[in-house]
Amino acid sequence: MQSTNESSPDGAEPRGARERVSAEVGLELLLDDAESQNIEANHRVVRRAARITDAIDHAASSPWVYAGFGRDAAQIAERSAVFEIAERLHVPEPQVKGIAVVVRAARAQLPLLWASASSEFAPFAYVEAASGAIVALSPPADCDDAVRDASAAAIAAFDAKVAECAMHLSLSAFRARVRRLTEQLAAALGVEVASRRHAIAMAERRVIIEPASDGMSWVGALVPTVKAVAFMRRLTSTAKHRQKSERHGRTRDQIRADLFCEWLMGDGTATAAKIKVFVTMPLDVLAGERAPGRPAVRDEQPELVGHGPIDPVTALQLFFEANAFHRIATDPISGIKLDMDRRTYRPTTAQRDWLILTPGTCARDGCNRLVLDADLDHQTEWARGGTTNHANLAPLCPADHVTRHRSRMRFRQRPNRTVEVTSPTGFRTTEPPPF
Repeated sequence: MQSTNESSPDGAEPRGARERVSAEVGLELLLDDAESQNIEANHRVVRRAARITDAIDHAASSPWVYAGFGRDAAQIAERSAVFEIAERLHVPEPQVKGIAVVVRAARAQLPLLWASASSEFAPFAYVEAASGAIVALSPPADCDDAVRDASAAAIAAFDAKVAECAMHLSLSAFRARVRRLTEQLAAALGVEVASRRHAIAMAERRVIIEPASDGMSWVGALVPTVKAVAFMRRLTSTAKHRQKSERHGRTRDQIRADLFCEWLMGDGTATAAKIKVFVTMPLDVLAGERAPGRPAVRDEQPELVGHGPIDPVTALQLFFEANAFHRIATDPISGIKLDMDRRTYRPTTAQRDWLILTPGTCARDGCNRLVLDADLDHQTEWARGGTTNHANLAPLCPADHVTRHRSRMRFRQRPNRTVEVTSPTGFRTTEPPPF
């Protein structure tokens, strides 16, 4: 006779109460541990955000640590603290600033939600969502005391409700509840939520470029919807017209993309873009053949400086057909005067072009800002005997250039022309490994 406790195959129904209880207990332990780990992770994120904000505020209140004394010492010290935090934690500086903004808003206006987050209950993402929403409830700068008091009461009511919801809802559901609650409270205040939100969003309008693969990029713009719809209709209308006479095997999407580029660059107009695009390429690509002794797969390849590799066909097209592009071959480069005598302070155009080609980005460790608009910094200051030559010049983005000369951060150029930074706290940046 077969035992009722005999093990059953995986996925089959348990053949006895013991197996059923054992499976339930095992699953419960796994889920409890996952929940515990989630609570600990939430607490670590909140504590990290609080320490980031405390460090920035401490630097601003004790500016002599980073910047000494002066009218704008607190601002320079805060900027320096953000820089060091970003380098220590390996996160972008805007993210560090954003975290501090959220924590300050939560501490000042959402004390109940912040207490819940600090007590390991509410995740930091919930605090971010709520702190962003209260902008619609904030009083105008020129309002009277009655409006200010009503706004404060609305924010307090908002805080009480979201602090309770944060312990019971998923993040998506919490955000939906926050939007609905914000609209209800704003309506009670007589605030037009849509107009306020649009004004806030308008202040964030911008254009971004996101690299894609195979020498392509996405171009995006945050603009008013009415304008986005209008220029998409214009693109479509013009593309339909060109499909009749200038299609050349292109789809409508391809024609729209080509029109987008033509219009933005101003092709055929008096205001067409006249800019330098730096492309480096091996001489064998320029010659259309592989040089003797070169392997079929080589490290050298055409590159759009500051953005990355591009295919040989595109590189050749830029080299031979473009009128407003600076044409550079990687081997050899001659005829550029890189050294100047002591009487000259300002770098030449040729020097600037060379320094743009050399690193492509800001020379400071960890900074990936393009150097097309960078400041050329004298590592040994010109007033102290530094010369204006390529060995003494380093491209620094405007933010790093200000930090170097107006804070107590110490910038040191390495023999390979990268720049190391040492902070007053003893932290030192490191050079990323090459590849």
